Amino acid sequence: MEGPFGALFQDVEQELQALSMGAILPRLVASALIGAVLSSRPWRVVLGKPLPKVEMVQAQILLCAAAAVITAVIGNSVAKAFGLVGLGGFVRFRSGLKDPRDAAILFLVIGLGMACGHGNLVLACVGTGFVAVLLFVLDLFEKKAVAAKEAKQRLVVSAQADDLVRAEATLRAALGERNVMVKSCAMDFSARRVELEVEEPEPGSLAAALGRTEGAPLRGLRWTAVSAKGAREEMS
Repeated sequence: MEGPFGALFQDVEQELQALSMGAILPRLVASALIGAVLSSRPWRVVLGKPLPKVEMVQAQILLCAAAAVITAVIGNSVAKAFGLVGLGGFVRFRSGLKDPRDAAILFLVIGLGMACGHGNLVLACVGTGFVAVLLFVLDLFEKKAVAAKEAKQRLVVSAQADDLVRAEATLRAALGERNVMVKSCAMDFSARRVELEVEEPEPGSLAAALGRTEGAPLRGLRWTAVSAKGAREEMS
């Protein structure tokens, strides 16, 4: 074929001869599967943890497949590599990542996608297994950390006294003996009332701490649980 499109069709024919669909298609499928496994992290269902957001899962799958396509396009051409890097500089991501681990996973799936695009499927599979085990271990530690955090309960301790400064010091001393952390303090001098917002490390530690205030000049001592939404539930 002659004309301006003749050279174009010749280039397409040469590319099809150099790289067949039977060689590139398995690489793209493998990159999509790797991105799906690492982004969805299905073992989180067994651990009783919520799955990642759908938007993040889709983004990581697309990035893994895109890395495979880009690597296949570049091949051994240094000029194409620099050209794609220059074009990538025009891309701007407007959505920020709240969890830095998501950014790390993005880099991992890009690297594994590049391995797929280069044809190193064995390396890609081994890397996927290693990253999956690593993420599973990190999810186990995250579960323990979240459980420890949820074990701490926020409460508000209130009492009446004639000397509010002395009452606050008495409460702080008793709470400190049981490692109950005081988050904030409020005094109402007109009503002769003091309130302390505390964080209970273990159930029962607050009651044990307040039991040490027996004999102190405190009246109407009570504590109220504070929920995550800010609602209070009187406990004593």
